Amino acid sequence: MSVPSQAQMLLPLLEVMATAGEHIRPGQCYELIADKLGVSAEERTKRVPNGASTVNAFERTVRWVQQRAKLLGLIERVKDGWSVTPEGKQRLTPAPARQPRVAFVTDRGMAIWGDAFDVPTILEAGSVRAIISSPPYPILRKKSYGGITDEKTYVDWLTRLIEGWLPTLKPDGSIVLNLGDAWRPGTPTLSTYIERLVIALEDRLGLHLCQRLAWENPSKLPAPAQWVNIERCRVKPSLEPVLWFSPSTRPYANNRSVLQPYSESMRKRIADGGEQLSVERPSGYALAQGAFAQDNGGAIPGNLIRAANTESNSRYIVDCKRHGLPVHPARFPAALPEFFVRLLSEVGDLIVDFFGGSGKTAEVAEALDRRWILVELYREFIEGAKLRFPNAT
Repeated sequence: MSVPSQAQMLLPLLEVMATAGEHIRPGQCYELIADKLGVSAEERTKRVPNGASTVNAFERTVRWVQQRAKLLGLIERVKDGWSVTPEGKQRLTPAPARQPRVAFVTDRGMAIWGDAFDVPTILEAGSVRAIISSPPYPILRKKSYGGITDEKTYVDWLTRLIEGWLPTLKPDGSIVLNLGDAWRPGTPTLSTYIERLVIALEDRLGLHLCQRLAWENPSKLPAPAQWVNIERCRVKPSLEPVLWFSPSTRPYANNRSVLQPYSESMRKRIADGGEQLSVERPSGYALAQGAFAQDNGGAIPGNLIRAANTESNSRYIVDCKRHGLPVHPARFPAALPEFFVRLLSEVGDLIVDFFGGSGKTAEVAEALDRRWILVELYREFIEGAKLRFPNAT
């Protein structure tokens, strides 16, 4: 994604700063807002003329947005960085507590303005085939009073949240979570919160881990910049974990729904009648003569989903700008939810995203003739999501 305008960066900046803790240093802010908005590495490091020298264009834009936010009374300077004011924290409009409201509907789906803790209580028990969602990633950093935000707090929060979702699932339904790695502050090492979460969901809720998958985003930023770009002691993290859980050991799934086109060599092998001789591979696995002769309609995909996240001028972004709405900063490409909607559901099944964001999962479900429910806490984001559905009321 290219660098957004100052107006489009304001609300994501406030969200990043509010999530990061009591205050945030300028250098941390550059990294977090770039990662949140999916700014390309090229745009993140681009320098432009500034008098007799040059300046980093992205960082200059962030500083301008911070100055604008300061003049509006949304943030304030503290001794070693910036802090969001109470007025700034209210800039996004959260749903009233325990009062979920229908925001808009289509023939197949419904968007609900509400909290992910509150909405499950109004859904029909056993009605949901699959929950496909990307919860907010934890940000681990030192607080001004010492210590860090530990992963245990995050794991407890997410486990309690998912516990409330379970009654809405069909007995053979699925939960898919797109998560992100969290770096421990001040060191080039990762938090183990994902491993802790897997164990907590099994031990406390009895969920089964059906499969680990990964989303590869080749356009992902080389971050954290300190370890990847400056000290050069880590490689670019281009994978995000995607975990598939179910209360059942045999949830509904059909990999025939996600077959990929055969490679040229595979098509030739099928046309030639499969393996011509009985072959034993180095692994000891034996291929009988005629193996792979049948055309099954495509190849079974692996557990790596490759999809670039590079949209910079999509209809959603253009429409949000035209209506003066904030572009949701944490969007994923359609290929990610589409894979799981196809794999884990049939036409007419109900798909739910409890962190609806920009409405991408709902848009995919609508296109694939599934019923859907989108849940989003902030009114401004749900108004933006509505722009994906021209016929919504």
